[in-house]
Amino acid sequence: MTDELEKSGEDLVEKAKADRKRARGPLARILLFIRQVFGELKKVTRPTWAELRNYTFVVLGFVIVVMMIIVLFDWAFAALVVWGFSPTTK
Repeated sequence: MTDELEKSGEDLVEKAKADRKRARGPLARILLFIRQVFGELKKVTRPTWAELRNYTFVVLGFVIVVMMIIVLFDWAFAALVVWGFSPTTK
């Protein structure tokens, strides 16, 4: 009994999907997609100018800190290589 219900339910779902695909042409699907994109964009919360300025300074500060760390590591490894490969004189 349960198998019959599952099979009839699956057939019904497949039929509904096929009907939906036949009902919409490619242009209608593209237009639906564009309408849905604009609908989702209306839900987006945009930052205020103060928040945007704050986020910009935070990102720039983080980038500067990471650059300084990379410069320090580069300098340290360069000094290590020069020390390691320099000729020793006695």
